[in-house]
Amino acid sequence: MAAAKILVVDDEIELQRLIQQRFGKQIQAQTLDFIFASNGIEALRTLQQDQQIDMVLTDINMPAMDGLDFIHCLPKISETLKAVVISAYDDISYMRQAMNEGAFDFLVKPLDFQDLERTIHKTLKFVQQLKDKQLATLKLQEDLRQVAFQDALTGLPNRAWLDNHLRHVFKQRKQPQNPVTALLFIDLDGFKQVNDRFGHAMGDLLLKQVAERLKLCLREGDLAARLGGDEFVILLDAVPEVAVAVAIAERVRLHLAKPFELEQAQAVIGASIGIALSQKQHENPDALLREADLAMYAAKAQGKGCVVVAPDLSLNLSPDLSNQHSA
Repeated sequence: MAAAKILVVDDEIELQRLIQQRFGKQIQAQTLDFIFASNGIEALRTLQQDQQIDMVLTDINMPAMDGLDFIHCLPKISETLKAVVISAYDDISYMRQAMNEGAFDFLVKPLDFQDLERTIHKTLKFVQQLKDKQLATLKLQEDLRQVAFQDALTGLPNRAWLDNHLRHVFKQRKQPQNPVTALLFIDLDGFKQVNDRFGHAMGDLLLKQVAERLKLCLREGDLAARLGGDEFVILLDAVPEVAVAVAIAERVRLHLAKPFELEQAQAVIGASIGIALSQKQHENPDALLREADLAMYAAKAQGKGCVVVAPDLSLNLSPDLSNQHSA
């Protein structure tokens, strides 16, 4: 475990010597690490350079920037960073102001080092509790994000994620240099028969395996998502020509045509795939998704194991890449 870092802000050199002497064993054992600054400006510079400092021990009366102004700046640096103020008896009013600024505790000079040690450990314990709470909050936010944007069965991004991502893609598309994006709409042929014959548990297992096989077909930057049921999409990044999208769709079709091992049984399915490329006529992501969906239905109508490119893109195909690519 890393040593707890304490920044001591005081212009008295003797205090530095006393602290190093008093806490020598902890420093040597690397449970505590003291860093020293002579004024608030120097201390702020140190905090900006070292984001791992846990607490601050600061005097009030200092040159360049006093302790009150310094403490006022701390919340902007870190929500978990806490300060303990040290000052003389006749500065009680300043201590009250420091507490109002958010100081965690205060000590009076001349320092009682037993009291200082207790205060340091109490402050570090509180800081650790804040950090634990902060981590728990971040984890909860990440868990909620996964629930909102991740398909629970396959672990792939879901429809909500796809909608958000496509909106981002369409915003980026306004830049002339932004490459074309292709959308592959994939529907499994024969999935209902698997469910009917082997049960929904085996159907779910098959869908998980489909997700893993789709990942094998992706290039760097490409993404796969599950819309629901037996419908999936692949978002292809930076497609130079429609032939690239067709080639990847054929790769997907061939991967999905291989038998699936379902515990005590084997299942064979196919895939109907529709392709749409982002074009100027697509006013929004829904239009692109709808076009890929219609192309998929055209593929399904033509027979098991087909890839169909949206009709308005047919002129972009070379002669050996017709609208239909059947198994």
